[in-house]
Amino acid sequence: MSGTAEGLALPYAKRWLWKAAAPVAIPVFGVLTLLLIPLAVLAAPEASTSPASSCSIAGTGASAADIELDAVQMGHAQTIVAVAAAGGLDPYAATVALATAYQESRIRMLANDGSSPELTAEQAAVTATSLTYPHDGLGSDHDSVNTFQQRWTAEWGTVAQLMDPVYAAEAFYRRLVEVPNWRTIPLTQAAQAVQISATGGAYARWEPLARELTAMLWPAAQATAVDASGAAAGVCPGLPVPAGSWIRPTAGTVTSGYGSRWGTLHAGVDIAGPRDTPVYAAADGTVVRAECTSAYCDRDGALSLAGYGNLVEFDHGGGVTTRYAHLSAYTVTVGQRVSAGGLIGFQGSTGNSTGVHLHLEVRLDGASVDPVPWLASRGVDLHATTAG
Repeated sequence: MSGTAEGLALPYAKRWLWKAAAPVAIPVFGVLTLLLIPLAVLAAPEASTSPASSCSIAGTGASAADIELDAVQMGHAQTIVAVAAAGGLDPYAATVALATAYQESRIRMLANDGSSPELTAEQAAVTATSLTYPHDGLGSDHDSVNTFQQRWTAEWGTVAQLMDPVYAAEAFYRRLVEVPNWRTIPLTQAAQAVQISATGGAYARWEPLARELTAMLWPAAQATAVDASGAAAGVCPGLPVPAGSWIRPTAGTVTSGYGSRWGTLHAGVDIAGPRDTPVYAAADGTVVRAECTSAYCDRDGALSLAGYGNLVEFDHGGGVTTRYAHLSAYTVTVGQRVSAGGLIGFQGSTGNSTGVHLHLEVRLDGASVDPVPWLASRGVDLHATTAG
């Protein structure tokens, strides 16, 4: 299994070749494939094989056991450890999972183009839907996907479920705890009992790395387990922004603008990027809200759920406020003064949401205005793709 994709061109070339061939090879399954794509994907931008960003919840990268890991890998590693802590498991469970993920994918969320000759046409079509979800690279081993290379044909879950990093970790732990004496047997045996790999002995090689990563990430995971909807640690550096300036608060693509939507006013702009893309303060201001505004914020929401999910609101003075909604986590507290470019949270899909994005609002004396022209008059192009 490979780590990152060899380049941006190859995955997209394969994807479009697949689309071109599908009407000839599997006309029926081409239609079924479209039906399998959930609403969240239809609302999201084209999945990218490039790293999510230069910074994530887990920081800007780290070194463990003399192995350099970038921010994307560290972000997935933190998720794996956090899921173990949230499930009441001990650090050894996280260590087994991290060693497994490094062996299988180098701790990257891999999609699969369905090109394996071992798959039927129907299986290939379903497997290829993984390309429509955020991913860090491309694999083609049977129907294996995600950090653990789990297979939907082996009843690990649906492709949509398996392309969710949290679900992938939960699925791994569900099978791990069913292994007799998993806490006391060697790591490679525990991992192999879950994965049933052709190279089961390889997991032992990554045990030192996994142990160091667990020690590094476990404290934050425990803190999150205690208060999943509270503020996350501010581990990403802010952006350098001149005093008094306004900036684009996050990286990604504008997927929905200001105006009427589904019969109601969509009071902001949606900017969608990979899960846990950093979100920064658009201007100097004071935090007036930093809270979960929905029934729950410890997992993705849905259209049936009311509220903004995790919401941060700033008072910039002069009657101007901004709102940053659907965050997976926030890093600020009420009353805190934050400069433009300061980290305030991460893109998520909490609350009334169908996909990972930032919902950004600008309000004047409490009334919403279209953020695109308002920020454009201040030198900010929301239709750019990078933050700052």
